[in-house]
Amino acid sequence: MNGPSRFLRSPAGFTLIELVLTIVILGFTVQLLFPFFQAVEHSADPVVRERSVALAQALMDEVLSKRWDENTPVGGGPLCSGEGGTGRGSTVYGVALDCSTEAVLVASGSLGQESGETRLTYNDVDDYASMAAENNTFVDQAGVVFTMSGYSRSVQVDYVSSHLAVINVTTAGAGGTTDSKRIRVTVTNPLVETVQLLSVVCNF
Repeated sequence: MNGPSRFLRSPAGFTLIELVLTIVILGFTVQLLFPFFQAVEHSADPVVRERSVALAQALMDEVLSKRWDENTPVGGGPLCSGEGGTGRGSTVYGVALDCSTEAVLVASGSLGQESGETRLTYNDVDDYASMAAENNTFVDQAGVVFTMSGYSRSVQVDYVSSHLAVINVTTAGAGGTTDSKRIRVTVTNPLVETVQLLSVVCNF
């Protein structure tokens, strides 16, 4: 009588066809999931951009709430103000003006804060030409300090020749000043994106 029969079994494993099918299926799965992972990675981007715009708008609103210059009331005033520069005599654009009480006080038409003023006491638009750039730490109009890591904010104020066909921008200069000032607020966020807001204020 023969002894117990023995069966030969092939070692367990994957066939070549099974491996190829597995690779193909994994490839399709990765392609399907890739947009999902991208969306998760950039899900914070809209929040960062929204904060950038809000940070810029807050400063722009603050600047626009101020007078056109040191010698004009809120909302504007005589065209021949103290910051009008030389060349702004009794006639502006062919219109006769009474400038006897507001002669040219600042011949250079310089921009910037007046003596003794600080951020909390800025009272006209071009005071902000002296405002230092803010990085990570910011101050609002009420003097409250707050932190936003990775953000920076700056403001620039220039004269613009709004009455000319070609807009001319100048920071100062006798005869180069006009009745219009351009305000540019720039914010850079942690995504290294730049947000800019532009406004032009005129003295009517």
